Amino acid sequence: MKTHLYRIFATLAALSGTAHADEPLTQTTISIQAGGKPVAGIVMPIGARTALSAVANGVERSADRMHFSGNVQGRFTPPPGAEIVLYGDDIVISREPVSAGRAKAVRDLEAMAGPDQLYRGRPDAGRLTPDDWARQNAIDAANMKRLAEIIDAFGWPGLRFAGAASQSAFLVLQHADSASQHDYLPLLRDAVARKDALGSQLALLEDRVRVSDGKPQLYGSQLNGDPMRFAPIEDEAHVDERRRSVGLPPLAEYAKMFGLSYKPVSTPAPAR
Repeated sequence: MKTHLYRIFATLAALSGTAHADEPLTQTTISIQAGGKPVAGIVMPIGARTALSAVANGVERSADRMHFSGNVQGRFTPPPGAEIVLYGDDIVISREPVSAGRAKAVRDLEAMAGPDQLYRGRPDAGRLTPDDWARQNAIDAANMKRLAEIIDAFGWPGLRFAGAASQSAFLVLQHADSASQHDYLPLLRDAVARKDALGSQLALLEDRVRVSDGKPQLYGSQLNGDPMRFAPIEDEAHVDERRRSVGLPPLAEYAKMFGLSYKPVSTPAPAR
């Protein structure tokens, strides 16, 4: 569908799993809007359980409805064999040839996801040995080498190029050496500007690069030290505003993920 994806409204009464006999029938509908008006939509079969996930700068949730707004990126997996209905005033469905090189690049990005988390993704990651980290670092270096080749050939592998595998490209760069992060950070900025990558991804990389350079971070995504604590944050009184602008939760919620408590910094009262 060729339209401006400013907003997506999704009725999510049935999302995943198998419906039980005593459950009421439901239907999932995705309505794509521009300027506050529906321009197209996708209708799932009645009773079909559809796996749906999306991220955006703004998310509003209720029991049977989710509203995503601002740089929306999502994916859904309908049940096998389910017929999906599209509707709208002006829908373009296109097909383009894909070179063998591009197809291999996307497959390689998909294959990087598991190795990227092979050691750091373990439940006991906090107790990894130096040898474990040496092996993870070797994987990271190999992944970054291949990602650099893909970027040299095709540019930043964003959503339109790599689909869900664009997340792997971000993670590889996030875990790469400092020089690579500096080199490719401008490409990720450009991808976010053209809505081909997530602002939340850029926020994490911006923070990592700034902390590496000895500068205060902007979004509060980086923690260090033992005991763990947030690296210094620039203009901390407004950090939640910046986080909200790229679809990140308040810093207090983020802190809970690490077993920490965080009290927002108040904005100083104007002098009288």
